[in-house]
Amino acid sequence: MDTPEIERRRWGSLDQLRKQYPLGRTRAYELLKAGKLRAKRLGGRTIWDFDSADALFASLPDYGSEA
Repeated sequence: MDTPEIERRRWGSLDQLRKQYPLGRTRAYELLKAGKLRAKRLGGRTIWDFDSADALFASLPDYGSEA
């Protein structure tokens, strides 16, 4: 019996996100406001979607390209 694949997102704190990506705190919140990064509120904390960061960085043009 086939079971549908469950979408699994990776979530974590801003500090964890910044360890993986070259983002400052201000730039991360700018990208969040622009809709290029995703996050959720959990109580008083902001939990960041690492899959959205993966997609953002994958979509950036290569260095030296004319994109």
